[in-house]
Amino acid sequence: MPDKSCRTCGGELIKWSTCSKCKKTIQKICRTCSGKTVEEIHNHHVYLEPYITTKKERLATVQSFSEVPPKKKEKRHANPIAISIIIAGIIVLAISVTNYAVFSDSFAQNQIKQSQPERIVSAPSLDTPIPHTPTPDTPKSTPPQDTQTSTKSEDPSYTYNNCLGVSDGTQLTVTCPTEQGVPYKAVVKTPTELILQLESDVFNLRELSITEHSDSISIQYAKKMYEAKFING
Repeated sequence: MPDKSCRTCGGELIKWSTCSKCKKTIQKICRTCSGKTVEEIHNHHVYLEPYITTKKERLATVQSFSEVPPKKKEKRHANPIAISIIIAGIIVLAISVTNYAVFSDSFAQNQIKQSQPERIVSAPSLDTPIPHTPTPDTPKSTPPQDTQTSTKSEDPSYTYNNCLGVSDGTQLTVTCPTEQGVPYKAVVKTPTELILQLESDVFNLRELSITEHSDSISIQYAKKMYEAKFING
């Protein structure tokens, strides 16, 4: 036990020196006679080494009061399995985010398409409709007097195939290819029978056969004939 009073004069002891490591008091001095106590040794600072005597007895002796040799800290190496799992998780997360973004875009496009009320049979891009004008390269000829039973629809110069028809609800624009290279175009009123068959007044049609008359045209579609008057006729 550490002394609480001086063994010489019984005076009060005060701190004289402390441990350099733990800062505890290891020696005190008397206020009255200035006598110092014996320096205490902390067990955790004592380094013991075995010593063999002449009788071959092993004793533990104090070799020094220096610091105990520090223990080498083991270096912890990163676990490669854990690193691989983390990298794989990051890759899976990135793929999931990308797939979600693509799915969201596709879903939005489908919703936009479904919200359109118009029924379109086909959607080829056509030029702006223009009023009907006679084609200069296809001169009209008067049928012979001996064949009065024949009509203009039998004249091949007035018949056009592989035509496109576009209706905006009020008028029908017909565009046909010709051998001269100049397309044949006509703007007519949309036939009511054709609207009833398609159940819509806005449509695009292909593979039409057109026969031109003086004030109208005959439209053949799906093995049926429809008459349409020129708008400017």
